[in-house]
Amino acid sequence: KHFPHLKLHITMNSWKFLPRFAPKGPKVHGSRWLQTFRNSGLVKLEDLKGSVSKLTLCRPKKLNSLSLPMIHDLRQIYADLPKTSSILLLDGEGRALCAGGDVAEVRQGVLDGTSYPADFFYDEYELDYNIATLFERQKVLQVSLWDGIVMGGGVGLSIHSPIRIATERTMFAMPETGIGLFPDVGATWALTRLKAGAHVGLLLGLSGERLGPADCMFSGVATHYCPSEKLPLLEEKLQSIGSMDISVERVSAFIEEVAAGAQPADEKAHLATNEAAIQHCFGGTPSAEEICGRLKGMNSGWSEKMLKTLMSKSPLSVKVSLEALRRHQEVTLRDAFIAEYRLSQWFMRKPPLSDFCEGIRAVLVDKDQAPKWQPSSLEEVTQEQVQQFFTELPAGHHRGDLKI
Repeated sequence: KHFPHLKLHITMNSWKFLPRFAPKGPKVHGSRWLQTFRNSGLVKLEDLKGSVSKLTLCRPKKLNSLSLPMIHDLRQIYADLPKTSSILLLDGEGRALCAGGDVAEVRQGVLDGTSYPADFFYDEYELDYNIATLFERQKVLQVSLWDGIVMGGGVGLSIHSPIRIATERTMFAMPETGIGLFPDVGATWALTRLKAGAHVGLLLGLSGERLGPADCMFSGVATHYCPSEKLPLLEEKLQSIGSMDISVERVSAFIEEVAAGAQPADEKAHLATNEAAIQHCFGGTPSAEEICGRLKGMNSGWSEKMLKTLMSKSPLSVKVSLEALRRHQEVTLRDAFIAEYRLSQWFMRKPPLSDFCEGIRAVLVDKDQAPKWQPSSLEEVTQEQVQQFFTELPAGHHRGDLKI
């Protein structure tokens, strides 16, 4: 019978009951329907064949940048992944996996004195840590498809995945020091553990340098390379893996088979060719001023460009970021996230206590690209200012310490 006056509303909390309402037709993998399990408009989860699910960010006009509602949808999806899933493909519609967080909204919350900045970073970091421990907790192997722009919040969703696939379209960056923030989402921990060495991670975290696929592979930011046109074939191949055979090595073998020896073009790569210079300038335990002094002393085209880049960033952010990257070489990822949440909240202050509001104004609001940093030079930033960012949150803080 048909009841045209009745409408079926599938809410975010009732998605697991969708098979009861599914139309008659072919099933796959027993009782599982080949269909989208969940589509909030911001993200969608598809249950594919075998033991594979695919999670897609669906905000292409905003380069899939993370809003708080999007973070909440993702948190719910990760919490309720189908129990038959062993591989989760993470992808984004359009030109980006995710180009970052919706930081203009966060800035407005700082200016208005709302709880939005506390909620945004708390919920984002909680989500990122849950993703980072997904394989350990649930034996679900996330494969992050970096088929486009991956920055900021997008890095948080994916850099802790066991497998991160770059394509010829990949552009990776952690540009936070240019907006008066710091390389967060667990990057203060991850960047100093790169295959290429901690000195490369320091360069990336302090300068916000943009990497193409060749540099992603050299640094170890990405684990694999596969041409973009072959990703559909890879998706198909992965669906043939049995749920009992899931391992990083097994999935890697499929990626290598599909990629068939393809290598990223290296015309625009610069990390490998300047590796000795990067080691000289960023290696060891130099201060921010010493790094700039070493760059100045090299007197090369690369060092001049890098020095100019560093000098354009928030001096306060550069020094706090350097301290965080150093400290988090010796801690667990969990402890790094807890410390990063404290850092994020101390950055959520109006000038001159933080450069965040001014950085977002210059880059995203007025777009004049002319931030007025306070202090205006590295030399003016005191050690006391830096250390204050690592202190405990005030007793009346809206969320308190991150609990993960």
